[in-house]
Amino acid sequence: ADLVLEETPEVTFADIGGLDGQIERIRDAVEMPFLHRRLYHRYHLSAPKGILLYGPPGNGKTLFAKALAQEAGVNFIATKGADFQSAFMSLGARKIRSLFKRAGKHRPCIVFIDEFDSIGERRNYAGTGIDKENNRIITAMLNEMDGFTTKDGILVVAATNSYRSLDPALVRPGRFDLKYTVSNPDAKTREELIRIYSQGKSLAKELAPARLAPLFEGASCADVEATLNEAAMLAMLDGTHTITLELVVRAAEKVGVKLKI
Repeated sequence: ADLVLEETPEVTFADIGGLDGQIERIRDAVEMPFLHRRLYHRYHLSAPKGILLYGPPGNGKTLFAKALAQEAGVNFIATKGADFQSAFMSLGARKIRSLFKRAGKHRPCIVFIDEFDSIGERRNYAGTGIDKENNRIITAMLNEMDGFTTKDGILVVAATNSYRSLDPALVRPGRFDLKYTVSNPDAKTREELIRIYSQGKSLAKELAPARLAPLFEGASCADVEATLNEAAMLAMLDGTHTITLELVVRAAEKVGVKLKI
C-alpha cells in the first residue's frame, strides 16, 4: 500500500473550522491512552482501538485525524481503501498485515484509513472472486485489530462516506468503539469557516461572515473554501482585489457549489 508516514502532523484542531462538539468528546479519549498508556495498562482501563468518522465528503475527516495525531504528539500513517484492492488473490490481506506491521514499528501512532467503505463493505460469501478477495481483506483487518491491545500504542482512525455499507463485524464494540458523524457545517460553523478561509483576502464591507454564511447552507467545508479561493482569484484577475457578492456567485457557479440566494 502507498503509506504516508508523518512523524507528527502540523495540523491542529485550530486549523479546522467547526467540529467543536466532536473535538471535545474525542480529545480525552485519544490523548489519555497515548500519553498515559502505562496507567491504562496497570489499572486495566479500556481505551479505544478504533475511531470511525463518517459523513458527507469535504468536511475535514482527514484533517481531523491528523489533528488527533498532532495533539497526542504521535506518528501518523495515512492510507486509503483503494490501496488494498487488488486483482491478485490474498494481496490485499497481505497489505493489511504490512500496514499494521509498520504501525508497530512506529508506535505510538495513529493509522488513518480513508475511503474505508471500499474495503470494509459487508461480506458476500456467494459472490465473485473480487468479493472473496474483499472478504479476505476484512478478515485480515479484524484479525489485526483483535491482535493488538490498547497498551500497544496504535489507534486506527477510519473515514467513510457510507457507514451503512460497512460490515457489522468491523463496527462492533472492541474494534471501532467510537463513532462520530462529521456532517455539513451548521450556520455558526459556516461563519467560523468563512473567517478562516477569508484570512488574507479582502471581503467587501457588506460581506460579513454572518451575511455570507446563510448562502452556503447545505454546503461542505470544502465547498466554502473552494468558493472563497475562486472568488479571490476572480477579484485578482479583475484588478479589484476585493471579493464582492457578485464574485462569490460567479465563483460558486465555476466550482459547482449551489448557493442559497
